[in-house]
Amino acid sequence: MAEWDGQPEDEDDGYEQAYEEHRAGLYDQLMAYAEDHDLSDGFMADLVADLALSLRMIAYAAETEKPSIGGLRLDLDRYARELGESVREAKRHAAEFIAEAKAAREEEDEEGEEEGKEKPGEKDGPGSA
Repeated sequence: MAEWDGQPEDEDDGYEQAYEEHRAGLYDQLMAYAEDHDLSDGFMADLVADLALSLRMIAYAAETEKPSIGGLRLDLDRYARELGESVREAKRHAAEFIAEAKAAREEEDEEGEEEGKEKPGEKDGPGSA
């Protein structure tokens, strides 16, 4: 991917810290937008993937001294390999992800059941006879 702020790749600590900070901030904004507009996670994934590809192409054109069709195609090939590596890594951790997702779902269900329980004497609400 394009280098962050021109920093060489060997300065991983600063890059990783900035990456995680900005990733979290953008994720929060995207999820708030999705919630405001009642958009599904899958729909958001498609939108973000489309935006990512567009941004990659813009970055190539803006950050390359002499952009060319062939150069863009090579950069897009590189991008496809990077995405493939990310997907392979996610697949390696699929079991852990599903276990965490199931645990989070169960926790949400338990919290919902606790909130749904009515207190004695409040079944009919205030003012009932």
